[in-house]
Order: sequence, then C-alpha cells, then structure tokens
Amino acid sequence: MSGDVDLTGRWRGIFSYPSLFPPNAFEAEIRDDGGFVTGVINQSRELFEPSGPPRQAVIEGRREGDSVNFVKFYDDLDRPTPHYHGRIQPGGDEVNGEWTIPGDWSGTFIMIREGKEAAKEALRVGEEVPVSNP
Repeated sequence: MSGDVDLTGRWRGIFSYPSLFPPNAFEAEIRDDGGFVTGVINQSRELFEPSGPPRQAVIEGRREGDSVNFVKFYDDLDRPTPHYHGRIQPGGDEVNGEWTIPGDWSGTFIMIREGKEAAKEALRVGEEVPVSNP
C-alpha cells in the first residue's frame, strides 16, 4: 500500500479465541496522530465472564506504513493486556491480524471503519436525484 493511511475514525470488529469460545464483537473510536494511535474500545463481555455492562479499554500504539500495532489496557486492571498486530488493507478501511496475550492466548481480529461506504452511497444517490427549479 503506498503512503500512510490515517486510521482516525469509528471502527467495528470482532476478535476470535483460540478454542471453543465464539468470537466477540467490539467498537472502537481511534485517533491517529501522525502514526501515534490511541483510542477507546467497548466490547461485550466474554461468554465465560459473569454478565454485566460492556468492557471498556484504551489502546495505545503505532502505525507504520500498512502495519499497526497497539496494546489494549482494560479499565479492570486485573485483566491481561492483549497486544494487537495488524495489516491495513488497501483503501485503509479494514485492518486484520492477530492478538496475543504473551505466554497465554492468541487469536485473530478484523475491524472495518464505519461511515466510508455510507458516505459514498449518499453521494451516489444524491447524484442520481434530479434537482428541479421552481
């Protein structure tokens, strides 16, 4: 992928577990400041956790070219800290890769930026609607 892509925006995604557990969905609000990536993630509780409100975490990492790496810090500090390593797909609106908890679990993830397709569709529809002058 040529050039840097700014990852700022709202993202939706899923991460998968290494065993029999189903994938878990998340939403992220990411800010990319010249390659320094920060943000907030909200995710459902995992199947193996007690019920309760969604989990929140902050992320901090770096984007270089078509790679992004970040660490997720949960509000509940007793939780392990996952490390995410992803590849930004051409166009910059999809990232997929792997997460790891060093020495423990790992799995895959994918996230897609919100809004780009909706904005393109609105523009296309707007071009198709004729405007009449009274």
